[in-house]
Amino acid sequence: MASEKDPPRQSEREKSDETQRDSDSASEHQADFDRDAERVEADEAKLQSRRDSDASRDLGRADLARSGAKRQAEGDERLRVERQTSDQAIKGERLRTDAATEKGRSHHQASARSSAELLSQEQKSHQRTRATLTTREEFLAIVSHDLRNPLNNISMAAQNLLEDPRDVKEMAASINRSAGEMLGLIQDLLDVERMALGKLTLHIEEHDVSEIIKQAVEQLQGAAASKGVTLEAEPQDVCGYVVCDRSRAMQVLSNLIGNAIKFTPAKGKICVSCQRTGPEGKEVQVSVSDTGEGIAPEKIKTIFERFSQIHNQDRRGIGLGLYIAKMMIEEHPGRIWVESKLGEGSTFHFTLPLRSGAIHEAKPQ
Repeated sequence: MASEKDPPRQSEREKSDETQRDSDSASEHQADFDRDAERVEADEAKLQSRRDSDASRDLGRADLARSGAKRQAEGDERLRVERQTSDQAIKGERLRTDAATEKGRSHHQASARSSAELLSQEQKSHQRTRATLTTREEFLAIVSHDLRNPLNNISMAAQNLLEDPRDVKEMAASINRSAGEMLGLIQDLLDVERMALGKLTLHIEEHDVSEIIKQAVEQLQGAAASKGVTLEAEPQDVCGYVVCDRSRAMQVLSNLIGNAIKFTPAKGKICVSCQRTGPEGKEVQVSVSDTGEGIAPEKIKTIFERFSQIHNQDRRGIGLGLYIAKMMIEEHPGRIWVESKLGEGSTFHFTLPLRSGAIHEAKPQ
């Protein structure tokens, strides 16, 4: 009986064992599943941690890059400001250096110009001194010559009167002309000396310029006629009452007319005229025109200078007379100048001042 009951128990045992095995297998599967889940979770945690670490590292790198760029930008800005400041300092120093150099160059150039001017003035002064020494010697010789001629004429006329007194009038006229030449020369010498010393005195009053012209023309009419030269004054409807020293104005005008007579050939013509001129017509311009030989252009520039004609061989040349005329006219004050063309003649002009209300109707002649 016992042996018949063994198979069921065995079967139950087998079933129990199988159940146990299934249970163990399920437990193992559950354990494997749990282990796999834990492994997956752990791997996921590791991956997340790695991602977080990478993200943190990338963020740190970005922050570091941004910080480096900012520091670089700040450094670049500081460098730019430093360079700008340095450039400005260099530019300022360069400008100061250039200014100092230019100032030194200007000073040097001014010094050089001043030295050149001083040298030029010294040379001109030396030349003038040499010319003065030469011209004074020649001047004395010419004065002696010019005084000797009228003195000889006077002596000869006096001798003729002693020997044959029949031509008393002609001899007396010759003596009078020669004495006048001598007095004129002496007066010129005295005037030159007075002007050199600043002692020339003018007696200024109002005078009718037409009357001055008329008197001068009348006085020299005989000298012009003796050379066959026509001397006339152009009539004026209105004449100015000029402010001048009458005797000096006469002296200037007579000198100009006398020179024109010297340089105008026979059958020539000399004309004396006047007109209002200057700003607002406050001057009278007196002009002496001739149909003589004219003046060379190079002589016009020096014709009013002292002793300017002493070196000329032709003693008809204008000497002290024009120099004296220039000084006297400028003292009034006025101007004197000449316009001339070789072969066609010359015109000398001078001006005298008018004062307000100094214009009157011409007097009937």
